[in-house]
Amino acid sequence: MQTSRLPTDRLLTDPILGQLSAIQLSKLLPHIEARVIDAGSHLYQMGDPARTVYVIQRGTVRMECARGRRTTRNEGYAGEESLLGIDSHTDAAIAVDQTDVLAIPASALADITELSRSLREHFFKSYVTRYDDPGDAAPPLIPKALPVDATLFAILGWLLAIALPVLAFLIGPVLGLSEAATDFLAIIAVTVCMWLFGLVPEYVPPLFAALAVILLDVAPPEQALSGFRSESFFICLSIFGIGAMMVASGVTYRFSLWVMSRVPATLAGYSISLFGLGTLLSPIIPSVVGRVTIISPFLVELVELSKAGPKDVFANRLIFSLTAGASIFVPLFLTASVPNLVVYGLLDPQTQFAFDWLSWINASLVFGLLVLVSFFVVSALLFRGAREFSIPRQTILEQRRILGPITRMEWVAILAVTAMTLGILTEAVHGIDVPWVALAVLVTLMLFGSFQREALRNQIDWPVLIYIGAIVGWVPIAASTGLDDTIVAHLGWLAHYMTTDFPLFILMLSGLILVVRLALPTGVTVVLFTTALFPLAAAHGCSLWLIGFIILAVADTFIFPYQSSYFLKLRNDLAARGMGEVCDDGRIISANIVMLVLRIGAIYGSLIYWQYLDLM
Repeated sequence: MQTSRLPTDRLLTDPILGQLSAIQLSKLLPHIEARVIDAGSHLYQMGDPARTVYVIQRGTVRMECARGRRTTRNEGYAGEESLLGIDSHTDAAIAVDQTDVLAIPASALADITELSRSLREHFFKSYVTRYDDPGDAAPPLIPKALPVDATLFAILGWLLAIALPVLAFLIGPVLGLSEAATDFLAIIAVTVCMWLFGLVPEYVPPLFAALAVILLDVAPPEQALSGFRSESFFICLSIFGIGAMMVASGVTYRFSLWVMSRVPATLAGYSISLFGLGTLLSPIIPSVVGRVTIISPFLVELVELSKAGPKDVFANRLIFSLTAGASIFVPLFLTASVPNLVVYGLLDPQTQFAFDWLSWINASLVFGLLVLVSFFVVSALLFRGAREFSIPRQTILEQRRILGPITRMEWVAILAVTAMTLGILTEAVHGIDVPWVALAVLVTLMLFGSFQREALRNQIDWPVLIYIGAIVGWVPIAASTGLDDTIVAHLGWLAHYMTTDFPLFILMLSGLILVVRLALPTGVTVVLFTTALFPLAAAHGCSLWLIGFIILAVADTFIFPYQSSYFLKLRNDLAARGMGEVCDDGRIISANIVMLVLRIGAIYGSLIYWQYLDLM
């Protein structure tokens, strides 16, 4: 068997594949391999795993089924059963003479056939009309065994989910908590157990918590579900929607091809590209989830083209690069996240005047350089041994040629992103908050029919939005039950170390933040600690910006997947393309732990610089 040059024009005129859109065909192109089959050689034998569809270009293929029936084809397809849910080939295919075929992995075509029912029907018709009697090729259907999910780890998780609420009810009166606060603490304990042990999907525990809060009368329904009308929810909805528009229009795919045609075709080149894109968007898009939403199609395409298997090191290095690029520089840019803007809003007027956008970057410059070095160290050490993979330049050029000129929908997506970016950067002029700028852009797209119902339903990650909306409501619940006051009251002792031993204060504060982050999201944690520590810092003459920066730098991290909505979003994107087993959670968790230690080390490494700036 030999390989030959891939004839792109043949695909455009194919009676079935030619029905694909330019974007679909361009995405399929790198997966297709042109092969030359010698006379007498098998394309596949009866009973072989059905994983590839063959398009016959030139020559003749003879097919033989188990009942002795034969047929020949000098055009059309072979191996269509791989797209029809049949695990193994029901006949044998032999080249009568030297035959040219295009080999298409069924997995690469699966997403497209799901989107187009007519395409699947065409392949089914080609399969059943192969012989005079379609029954000659009908395979026996063997049900697949279902995996057993019950493990000792899950059992331990459920036992703790029962035991920890009991413990909360015992220690609640000791801490002076009210009955409602004790109930809420017990609910949080159950929720954290569900997350830590992966007992249910990540968006289920906060919904359970909201329901329990309502049923136990901890807080009224409008408070328990207040997250679904919060600014955080609407900014995520808007950015998800605009990101979905970019994906559906094809502009993100076109941009990813443009990037891949210019970066080195190596693992390091792809990794740095993903990291750089996240960094580039950090000062523009005030949401890590939004940045990941925009860049993830590029990552998913690379992982899919590389044929990554379960826990593939190459794929996980790319995942780490994307999440790091979108998140590790959040403390550097004032407009990189909503919590940053919250901290800025809590600063006194004099500090706000001193720390505008550029001054904020200048004060955090050393920290940024240190975490940048940390990223490269962790990438090199924890993801070593990753295989190399590259996409041929000629293939990328052919993909871009198939796409043709920029379409009207792509121009609409580009204008939408441009309008949102300008609206964010000019917030000081028009006075409209960032969430409503993004929502205005999304609603405008809907009003003019640029955003179709199918894209809204299929492209937006609704489970992650449910997760965000349900968990944001914990802030007002904690306030109404008095749980936040109890926490603040127990943090007063930190003021002593804030003034007498600042390095030890950093270590203690970091430890407390990490413990709270096990249960609360970044935004809630930032609000809680800034509310508790800003008055103490002001009373003892400490820089409010410095305290706020340390809180942001430590709180905006994650160790376990459930702690990060953007990691969940990325993992869901991969799972939607049949690559859910690619993520190596153990390796990612290890990398996150090391990055967290180095991130705290970067805070210590910045102390001399902050002394030079008279912030200490």
